[in-house]
Amino acid sequence: MLKNKLFTVSLLLLTFSFGTSAKAQITVDQSVLEFDPGQKTRDLEIRNEGDHKIYLDLKIAEIIDPHTSEPARRELTDPRSAPVLVSPGQLLVLPGQSKRVRLIMREAATDIDRIFRLSVKPYTGKVDMGPAQPGKTTSGIKVLLGYEILLLSRPENLAPQMKIERSDSTLALTNTGNTNVLLRRIAQCEKDGSDCVELQPNRLYAGERLELDLPKRGTAEQFPVEIIQAVGLRSSRASY
Repeated sequence: MLKNKLFTVSLLLLTFSFGTSAKAQITVDQSVLEFDPGQKTRDLEIRNEGDHKIYLDLKIAEIIDPHTSEPARRELTDPRSAPVLVSPGQLLVLPGQSKRVRLIMREAATDIDRIFRLSVKPYTGKVDMGPAQPGKTTSGIKVLLGYEILLLSRPENLAPQMKIERSDSTLALTNTGNTNVLLRRIAQCEKDGSDCVELQPNRLYAGERLELDLPKRGTAEQFPVEIIQAVGLRSSRASY
């Protein structure tokens, strides 16, 4: 099951001999980009909040069968046939600078969602540790952390549908529709709405099933589970 991972990425340069550090940080304005039916382009803003320049390498992969426990990943390396393009594919972002990246959807979803991941991987050149002190050596290590942005292409004829199965101790949700559903809030409360226990939010892809162990054991009347789910900008609330 694919989940949203890191929203920010940090590049750390550690100088062990002197105990000093320099930090460069990249932020993005969105962690999920949705392409509505007929929408061809989306933009992403990347900003360097740190004090060192960073080079970024951007690549797109399509996720096959995202509803399974082991989805396949198809790297889109040929721009002539890729269903999604990213432009530019490489960036130099100076300290305090923002750069805009454009995503172009060339082959949108038809009957069911298509899921993609945009990976952003920073890289740098050699580490300049400066001159060593007499009788001492200098050493350092660069730690490069990448992150991924979720790209969603929804079909034109959306048919979101959820199947719910509830027992005294479990709740099972199955996405039987043709598009992913974001479970923004899952909470089990007392029947008067008090003493709620929040469960982990989740995104269910078409065909995916999620089984939850309920923290409060009892009937739906005693301990209802409230779910706020969203498809794009449309949200709904239900109790089970």
